[in-house]
Amino acid sequence: MGKGVSAFNVFDHVDIQLTPKELSAHTSYGDVNGLQRLRQAIARYYGEKFNYDLNPNRICITDGASGALTIAFALLTSNGGEIILPDSCYPVYRIYANLFAARYQLAHLHPESFHIDIPALKRQISKNTHALLINSPSNPHGAVLSEQELAEICELGVPIIFDEVYQALSLSDKKIPSAIHYSDQHFIVNSFSKSLSIAGFRLGYLIVPERYIEKMTNAKATMNICTSLPSQLVGEMLLKNWDFLIQKHCEMLRKNWQELNRLLPEYHLSLYSIPEAGFFAVFDVSALDKSSLTISLELIRQFALNSAPGIDFQTPDPRFIRLNFACPIEDIAPALNRFSTYLQQNS
Repeated sequence: MGKGVSAFNVFDHVDIQLTPKELSAHTSYGDVNGLQRLRQAIARYYGEKFNYDLNPNRICITDGASGALTIAFALLTSNGGEIILPDSCYPVYRIYANLFAARYQLAHLHPESFHIDIPALKRQISKNTHALLINSPSNPHGAVLSEQELAEICELGVPIIFDEVYQALSLSDKKIPSAIHYSDQHFIVNSFSKSLSIAGFRLGYLIVPERYIEKMTNAKATMNICTSLPSQLVGEMLLKNWDFLIQKHCEMLRKNWQELNRLLPEYHLSLYSIPEAGFFAVFDVSALDKSSLTISLELIRQFALNSAPGIDFQTPDPRFIRLNFACPIEDIAPALNRFSTYLQQNS
């Protein structure tokens, strides 16, 4: 329950087959920015779901969201420049900043909603700020920014990388907005690793403003001349069944989330935040006189329970741990039982 992957298997729901003829036609390098048919399919998706006319040439198919983030950081950060990241966020963001010799500041989050404190963010922006990174829905908290919040952030006059990898995975009937309408000035990162649960296929994408197309292409060619063509073929086929597959995946996630909530009182567990989307439940461990890292290490060593410590996402230690409930539903009760037993033994 620690890794950021879902137990959902798309191939239980659709039959995808690549023939020897199809495979043999894709053994060389493909287009640097990805198969044109796949990019067109992604563009159609944004037209159908968000009523946005997206030029497929603005899309670059990447090795998961990680490849998209790498290109975005390469385009927007430079030695000594500054990027502003959420105070509690996916730890790799900070590593990317270090890789590109950029400094980073951390934007304050509201302590109850875990949304960006926009007035405070405005005060942080300076002439040295090269970019912002906004993650909605967020990791680890599953917090979702409203359309009004997205619009306000987009007017700050600084290029923004929007990481939207959990955008399709709402835990309710509420539609999660995308920043795509503002992408003529900003960047969108997304991935099929989370939405379609095919992390091993390494298939994501980056959407850039028109003026960055050539720079994006050059960066992609330098870092990775061609994303796996068989993976792109599978992605194109899966997109034809997008609505059905996302419905099935969300049904699984919502059932699991409901089961976890039903069991919380039984095991005397408290949530640190309430997710609106994604895979993760964040638990309060502040009652223990131990760091979140120590707790996570003891859980895996003593109880074979995998978790992510809060210190991975935020400093100083926020005293929470993250568990992934996108597992087989029958695993949730045993996992919570182990966690509860550990807390009782150490309280």
